[in-house]
Amino acid sequence: MSQPTRSDVPDVPDVTVVVPCWNVVGVVENQLAALAAQDFEGTFEVVLSDNGSTDGLPGHVPGWAARYGLDLRCVDSSGVQGVSRARNVGLRAARADVVAVCDADDVVVPGWLSSLVRAMEGADLVGGTMDVVTPNDAVRRAWRPGPTPGALQTRFGFLPFAMGCNLAVRRDVALAVGGWDESYVAGGDDVDFSWRVQLAGHRIGLAEGAVVQYRYRSDLRGTARQFRDYARNEARLLAQYRPHGARAPEGVSRADARWLLRHGYHLVQGPGRRGRWVCRAARLIGREQGRRTYSSAG
Repeated sequence: MSQPTRSDVPDVPDVTVVVPCWNVVGVVENQLAALAAQDFEGTFEVVLSDNGSTDGLPGHVPGWAARYGLDLRCVDSSGVQGVSRARNVGLRAARADVVAVCDADDVVVPGWLSSLVRAMEGADLVGGTMDVVTPNDAVRRAWRPGPTPGALQTRFGFLPFAMGCNLAVRRDVALAVGGWDESYVAGGDDVDFSWRVQLAGHRIGLAEGAVVQYRYRSDLRGTARQFRDYARNEARLLAQYRPHGARAPEGVSRADARWLLRHGYHLVQGPGRRGRWVCRAARLIGREQGRRTYSSAG
C-alpha cells in the first residue's frame, strides 16, 4: 500500500504560499487582499516569513487573518539577512506539497494561484509572468528593460529560470536541492535555484496566466544600486555555471561603455533618460566588479 502524501492528510492545505517579509507592514495588506481574492478551488495557507522586521509584523497577523479570511501565520526567519533565508524558512515551515512564492510589496492578479497549480501538472518548478506597467509610472519604466512577455527569462544562453517573486515548486524538490543559496544576496538567487533544480533532472515550466504586478523601486539611487548588485551576481553565476554551458555574450561591456559615451547628454535631460543612463552605468560597474571578483572561480 502506498504511503499517504502530505496533502492526503486531513486539514493539510493543497498549497503553501510563502511571502518573504522585511518591514512591510505598510504595503503587505495589498498582497494579502489579492491572495484572499484568488479563485483557487483547493485550499491554501499563507506563511509570512519575517526576516528580522522591526515594524511589529507578527502582532498584525491575527488581525489580518480575520480581516481577509486567510489561513495565515508568521514564521521567524531572522538571523541571516536576505530573501533566500526567508524563502528557505518558509519552505521548511510549509505544510503543503506545493509551495508558491510571491513578494510582500507586489500584487498577484486573480487566477494567479490556479494558473501556477495547473502548470505544476507538467513540471516540478514553474514561473509566472510580470505586469510592470500597472504599478509603475513611465519614468521608472524608462530606467530599466522590462521582462520578455509570455516567456521564462534566461541568462547567458543557458537554462531558463523562474523569478523568485512569482513561482511554485514541489516542496520535496526544493528541499532536495538545498533550497535557495543564502550566500546570494541582492540578486542571482532565483537564477541559481532554478538552474540547480534543472541540473538535478527536474522540469521547469511556464504558468503564463500567473501574473504578478511587480513594483519597481521608486528612487533612482536604490534602482542603480540594485542594477550594480544584479550585474555583480551575474558574474558569479557565469563563473559558477560556465562548466555546465553558460556563456557570456561577447563585447557587452564595450557596447555599454560606447553607449554611455554617446548618450552622456541624457544626464541633463528628463528623469527617464537620466535614470536610464545611470542604471546602465551601474550595471557596467557591477559587471566589472564581479568579473574581477569571480574571474578565477569555476
